[in-house]
Amino acid sequence: MVMRDTLVLTAVAALVGACGYVSAYEEAVYDVEPVYCYQSIGQSVSGVECYKTPKHRDERRLVNYYGPPPSRYDRPEPPPPPTLAAPPAVDFFVRDPEPIPQPAPPRVRSKPEPAEDLKAEPAAGDTSEGQAAPAAKTTSRPRPPPPV
Repeated sequence: MVMRDTLVLTAVAALVGACGYVSAYEEAVYDVEPVYCYQSIGQSVSGVECYKTPKHRDERRLVNYYGPPPSRYDRPEPPPPPTLAAPPAVDFFVRDPEPIPQPAPPRVRSKPEPAEDLKAEPAAGDTSEGQAAPAAKTTSRPRPPPPV
């Protein structure tokens, strides 16, 4: 009987001791404020964001932590699934006309009419009956006087 009582007490002590396991690391950082750091995308300069409590939805992005492991915290309840409902029925509808693609209108370029002062005049001494040859363009700059 004494042997059986000793075995039962030892088993109970082992079970109670196993449930209250605290690692040496947790004992060392017990009094320090915990920090949980997660990898982020473009929101911070270093690419890492740190929080005082673990974010269970981001556990795959956990980089490092200081304090008790995130498994020591209770997971929050998942949000209820959204209730989807159809909008109320209406007895009319509005339909905008569909745009019909059309080609751009062709650009018609006409030849510019020559100015009155640039129209061709018969050259001096021309006795031909045909159309006069176009006169050379003249500039409005006066010619410099010949050197003396």
